[in-house]
Amino acid sequence: MEATAPKSGSSQPPSESTVPEPSESVPVNEVEQSPLREQAEDRPVVDEPEPPTSAVAAATETRSKGKAKDEPPPPASKPREADSLEIAPTDQPAPTAKDTEAGPVCVITLLLPTGARHPYRIDDKYLAKRNVDVPDVTESGARDPFSISVYKLKELILREWRDDWEGKPASPSSIRLIHFGKLLDDKEQLKKYNFTHDSPNVVHMSVRPPEMMEEEETGKSKSAGREGRSREGGGGCCVIL
Repeated sequence: MEATAPKSGSSQPPSESTVPEPSESVPVNEVEQSPLREQAEDRPVVDEPEPPTSAVAAATETRSKGKAKDEPPPPASKPREADSLEIAPTDQPAPTAKDTEAGPVCVITLLLPTGARHPYRIDDKYLAKRNVDVPDVTESGARDPFSISVYKLKELILREWRDDWEGKPASPSSIRLIHFGKLLDDKEQLKKYNFTHDSPNVVHMSVRPPEMMEEEETGKSKSAGREGRSREGGGGCCVIL
């Protein structure tokens, strides 16, 4: 049998195997921009030149010099002059107890009830700065700190009272000073209690409470009243013949 050819007029759908489908779809924009991208990739990258390090350092140094010239220099701080009788803190070593050419030196170590020790130095320089009247002077004319009274020493301690001390008294009379077990009398001079020139003199310091001070004042007023009445009563006498 002979195969019959298909008629030209008849239309048959094409076979699926004869029409190839694209494996991947490419967007139009990417197709159009791909030549431009290839040109950009082929173009060599040119780095911008950086200024040399020496030039940057020179510019920075110039700006700093300009600022230094414009700003005035800070004022020089004057060193604080140490006071010869400033009551030192407890952690400071005691000054040397030795007379100098300027005059005798009295070094006192104040021993507080808390156990803290505070060096205390008295010399001619301090007495002159505080305008303290001293009864005795040396042959060279320097003030003798051992000749001041105990009450004057209490006044100086009250003037130099430290902030870390509690219970600041209202008057020097409230301060009690004890040296070698002896309660120092306000009217006596320091030399009476054998204050030494060669080593620090340890003085126990305490403050009497205000209640005790009021009781003492009351007792003094009562005793003064009794003495006055006894004098008035003993003024007359009776003579029997």
